[in-house]
Amino acid sequence: MNMADAKQKRNEQLKRWIGFETDLEPPVVKRQKTKVKFDDGAVFLAACSSGDTDKVLKLLHRGADINYASVDGLTALHQIESSFTKIPTQN
Repeated sequence: MNMADAKQKRNEQLKRWIGFETDLEPPVVKRQKTKVKFDDGAVFLAACSSGDTDKVLKLLHRGADINYASVDGLTALHQIESSFTKIPTQN
């Protein structure tokens, strides 16, 4: 079998496949982007840990629980204290 015969056989094969299920493309499913919604307590702890006072105040005004604890038992006070220890003191 030479190259021309192989190409002709391939073209015949492709013509037979037209319209078969294997030839059809699957429908494109558009997935809705999901947004992650964190618990206000977790957001409050993260804001305290990072020293984001604007976010902390905003969450407190929205009723954030100052006694909320992480899975390790750390509260906002622990988070704030640890963020202050990272700041060098001036003499």
